[in-house]
Amino acid sequence: VGWFDGEENSADTLSMRLANDATFVRAAFSNRLSIFIQDSAAVVVAVLIGMLLQWRLALVALATLPVLTLSAIAQKLWLAGFSKGIQEMHRKASLVLEDAVRNIYTVVAFCAGNKVMELYRLQLKKIFKQSFLHGMAMGFGFGFSQFLLFACNALLLWYTAISVKKQYMNLPTALKEYMVFSFATFALVEPFGLAPYILKRRKSLNSVFEIIDRVPKIEPDDNSALKPPNVYGSIELKNVDFSYPTRPEVLVLSNFSLKVNGGQTVAVVGVSGSGKSTIISLIERFYDPVAGQVLLDGRDLKLYNLRWLRNHMGLIQQEPIIFSTTIRENIIYARHNASEAEMKEAARIANAHHFISSLPHGYDTHVGMRGVDLTPGQKQRIAIARVVLKNAPILLLDEASSSIESESSRVVQEALDTLVMGNKTTILIAHRAAMMRHVDNIVVLNGGRIVEEGTHDSLVAKNGLYVRLMQPHFGKGLRQHRLV
Repeated sequence: VGWFDGEENSADTLSMRLANDATFVRAAFSNRLSIFIQDSAAVVVAVLIGMLLQWRLALVALATLPVLTLSAIAQKLWLAGFSKGIQEMHRKASLVLEDAVRNIYTVVAFCAGNKVMELYRLQLKKIFKQSFLHGMAMGFGFGFSQFLLFACNALLLWYTAISVKKQYMNLPTALKEYMVFSFATFALVEPFGLAPYILKRRKSLNSVFEIIDRVPKIEPDDNSALKPPNVYGSIELKNVDFSYPTRPEVLVLSNFSLKVNGGQTVAVVGVSGSGKSTIISLIERFYDPVAGQVLLDGRDLKLYNLRWLRNHMGLIQQEPIIFSTTIRENIIYARHNASEAEMKEAARIANAHHFISSLPHGYDTHVGMRGVDLTPGQKQRIAIARVVLKNAPILLLDEASSSIESESSRVVQEALDTLVMGNKTTILIAHRAAMMRHVDNIVVLNGGRIVEEGTHDSLVAKNGLYVRLMQPHFGKGLRQHRLV
């Protein structure tokens, strides 16, 4: 997953590469490849006919082939130097607009339309300068290749005239020979005339195969890896050091250790950037630690089959992920073979069935791009229903109620309470005191280390970082009077 963190592998960039580059490759191999095969066959046939008619003239014609070939190669190298970076410039310009469209509400709210256009113009200016040089180089290269073509053709015509004059061949044979090799010369040069196009498509081909041939650092389909029939759910992070691939110099977790027993519910709280969500990412094995181990039931996560591992974990993120399809498809995304009754029961547990049933098309309602037709609370309840349906023995909740408006907060909280109260190993990242009612242990992070640990009451008694972090969220029922 860390591979997607790089700018060159972002969602926008990959979408553009797969859409544009793949289309270019298809065009190159469907149309241009057929032309290349046709012209190559024509050259071979012409040479054979020419050798049969008059071998002297055929040898002269063959002597021009290296000249034409070398000119084509030189043209290709010449154009490669001028086209360097143009595709990358186009990518950056496209990203400016795609980013603005994706965040159009923010752009409009801050009246930043002119700023976006100015950034786009700056990118286009760079493209214009480089494209102008590329166009001039392409024209010069094409003109020079055409000059060599007609020069070789003139040489062939001159030698044909000399051969007739010296009676090496008669006029009808000379005309046949000249026509055959003229045709062969043009057939040979035509593929070289496609050099600029082929060069551009070669870059597209490299771009596509760079994705296809990539070897992931974490192999998801290792059939020799462990797939135990049962999961107890004990999780341990043991002396873990971790930094993100894009920021290797910043250590997010340092010599970090945490143990969660099977069936236990542990809450993780801490200041922003203290490494809370990183713990979830390591348990899901989105990343591997730089040092130390992450253990499941006493075994290193690296020993387990990755798909098996993630099938036994249910993840609810801070921003619920909703796909641009129906509510039904979004819920059964966790388990495609689930029955109608199982799907609706999961929705009921997530407090989503009532609002779904009130929609005109019920579970077959399309939710729009990334769930734009739903409120944040409705999207979160659908995400909860998805995890309920998956029925994984390990639950990972990454601030699952933090982005919900107050009106929906109670309903979502009830759904989360029901989910957490099940006999599952649960690790939840939370900043609301209401989430602390059902946890067995609370871990407080600061600077990638555990600074406090215990139950809610014991941490309140310490009056430390936990109290300072949670005080704005305490209610009257959670011992507000003990806060000093």
